[in-house]
Amino acid sequence: MNEKLRSELQKTLEHIGPNWKRQNDHSDRSTNFIYTAESYDDVVSKAEAAGCDVKYALHRWYNFKTSKECERIFAACGAKREVNPKNKTVDFYVNGEPFDLKLTVYPAKLSVRHPYNLTTREGKNRMIRWLYENQSQGGRKHLANRLFIVCEGEDPYESLKLKSDFAQIEQGIKEYMEGVKRHGFNHVDITDDDIIYSVASDIIHIK
Repeated sequence: MNEKLRSELQKTLEHIGPNWKRQNDHSDRSTNFIYTAESYDDVVSKAEAAGCDVKYALHRWYNFKTSKECERIFAACGAKREVNPKNKTVDFYVNGEPFDLKLTVYPAKLSVRHPYNLTTREGKNRMIRWLYENQSQGGRKHLANRLFIVCEGEDPYESLKLKSDFAQIEQGIKEYMEGVKRHGFNHVDITDDDIIYSVASDIIHIK
């Protein structure tokens, strides 16, 4: 990762908080300039010119750039990137299996009770089902294979910061890839509208 981008992500972190309004298709369409923006200042100027929520745009840009860096790390560890950037359900392939990647913070709805023990297979699978069942609706919803990188800090802001702790994320990805070589993929049954979907899915827990 280049130092300029690292600096821009740090600057962005200083101007966004852990809480932002729920993602929706309308707000996403109005801030799609984040895909071509290369700096904090670029995002701010484009958001102000479009008359949209600056913090919403910055949060999306931070999420986009950190996710892309995680995809790069997966590729460096042996995954094959999807060539079509518009593919909404596939970011890369691991041993030929397609996966979407979701880099996320530990869900606020679960942070009080912590009902899932992410050091166990059962706990991870239960949380995977929760994440699929509570995922964003609209254009972001799907029930295809997905890998989750779940960042859990001592508070919501620390969780957000962990999204750009790429040293720890890289270690987690390497351990996941080694686990696949030894044990294969983890599969989970997801129920949606009374239909059961079997997906290859897992959690890389960053804490």
